[in-house]
Amino acid sequence: MLIQELKKHDRFVIYGAQVIAYGAYTAIKGLTGRKPECFVVGNADGKLREGLNGNLSEIEGIPVKAIEDCPKDIFVVVAVTELVQKEVLPMLQEKGYTNIFALGQHEEHLLMSEYYDSIGKFPTLEKLRGNTVKMLSNKNSSTNADDSNDEIITPEIRADIVGKIAEATAKVLDLHMYEVGNHRDNVLSSRPPLRSYEHPIQAGAALSDKRIAEILDNEGVNISEKNKQYCEMTASYWIWKNKKHGWKGIEHYRRHLLVRPELIGDDIDVLLPLPYICYPNEMYQFRRFISEDVKNALLEGLKAVHPDEYDDYYKILMGKYQYTYNMVCARNDAFDAYCKWFFEITEYIETLSDRYPEIKETRALSYIAEVLTNIYFMTNQDKLRIYHVEKRIFV
Repeated sequence: MLIQELKKHDRFVIYGAQVIAYGAYTAIKGLTGRKPECFVVGNADGKLREGLNGNLSEIEGIPVKAIEDCPKDIFVVVAVTELVQKEVLPMLQEKGYTNIFALGQHEEHLLMSEYYDSIGKFPTLEKLRGNTVKMLSNKNSSTNADDSNDEIITPEIRADIVGKIAEATAKVLDLHMYEVGNHRDNVLSSRPPLRSYEHPIQAGAALSDKRIAEILDNEGVNISEKNKQYCEMTASYWIWKNKKHGWKGIEHYRRHLLVRPELIGDDIDVLLPLPYICYPNEMYQFRRFISEDVKNALLEGLKAVHPDEYDDYYKILMGKYQYTYNMVCARNDAFDAYCKWFFEITEYIETLSDRYPEIKETRALSYIAEVLTNIYFMTNQDKLRIYHVEKRIFV
């Protein structure tokens, strides 16, 4: 664990200056009271840029510096995506930095889970089902009187048993997760095996004759032809309009929501990945990827469709938490209610494309989609029983 490693060092810096790094900083500060000397980034051109796709010059008063400005013996917490880590870790080693802790996806999940639990926010499914998780994962949890029998249960056998329990429970729940892919997707270095309740679906099938999945989003009621604008949300639309299950959800060909059916019960409505923490707020994070026109279109749409709730929605935008990637698993009615709310707003925003042509000409709606998903579930924290599970990003 990162917190245990930090205890061994008097000084540390965080490599990264975006949401993963800021989340790690917030968790470390909240759990230990400690702060890094600075945030550090690669600095190939000798200049720190502020603004679109750049980095702020300071975060909460802590400077953002070039890695070359740090002593070689300092403890470096690498808090960037694992795709970027593949480049950063060799670079740090080449520059002589060997005291490194790479914050991988699982480690990040554990860190943020512990932090959120300490402040009473965003509970995880694993925490809710603590005893069950221990029973399923602990090699010494045999219920036999003779515990020596448990020695024959290897980790591989136990994983197989847990997998079979998950598959059986998914059938009882009528759980179906749809893994969204597109004919333009890049080839992954590794591809996870799918469970029986995970089904590949081709988004944007109306825009290509190439077939990558048996389930297509251009059948039945659909908006498949809008995939260039909506991205994975054309698959969400198709699921909403064409599928009725006990539980249903969406993940991506390179981003999975690690749903554990055996932990789902009647006391849960929605499963989401843990939110990121944005600095200074979600609107700033959103604006890194979109123009002022797209921001204005979003605000206009929110105000027109939900005038009474607009102020609450705007507070979420100016807040620091952000659900990302549009990955959702929910009871059928909860999933449908989310989609109904969501597409009512985006359909209105589409009518603004004459004034804001980016809405029709770019993937702006896919960026808006993440903001809307965040707004919906943040404003329904008290109405829906929302729990959080780990995500896995494949490269």
